[in-house]
Amino acid sequence: MKRLFALLLVLSLLPALAACAPSAPAPSAPAPTEEPVPVEEPAPAEEPAPTEEPAAAEEPAPLDFSTTDREGNVWDTGRLADYTLVMLNFWEPWCPPCVGEMPDLAKLSEAYADRGLLILGVYSTEGMEEDVASVLEKSGVQYPILHYCGAFDVFQSGYVPTTVFLNSAGETVSESYVGSRSYEAWAQIVEDLL
Repeated sequence: MKRLFALLLVLSLLPALAACAPSAPAPSAPAPTEEPVPVEEPAPAEEPAPTEEPAAAEEPAPLDFSTTDREGNVWDTGRLADYTLVMLNFWEPWCPPCVGEMPDLAKLSEAYADRGLLILGVYSTEGMEEDVASVLEKSGVQYPILHYCGAFDVFQSGYVPTTVFLNSAGETVSESYVGSRSYEAWAQIVEDLL
């Protein structure tokens, strides 16, 4: 029984090993109201209206962003047009899984550049420029590293690393991937999307 409990505990902690959560406090739940909330009686059933074609699900709007990289060069949605697939990797220099996967991302960037893959690293922690520079130097990253801007809020999962793939128009073409992955795992995802 103790072994089963230990195994379940280890399995429940695995997601935490592949991603980091920001150290911001969780929002508190609103206090319950003291007055009872009236419950409405359901309306009598009516005859259903004639069926119409179901409305198409709304596609998310393409990403529209403008920010700078570490050298001060402007990056915006228009610059994505030259690429087939864009990999946005949200990371932070204080996150071990983020830093740990960066050499694999650098290798991926080189291996798939001629097939139209652009990797953009994005970080938001201010005041850590020396740490960021050290991470980039040690990991061999040559792909652009952008400063976070508000347009990226739509991709926030509450964890880093979080990775999203876009097409040349800035439209999301895959689910969000939370947590780090190996070169082989990323390469398979990229192969499937190219």
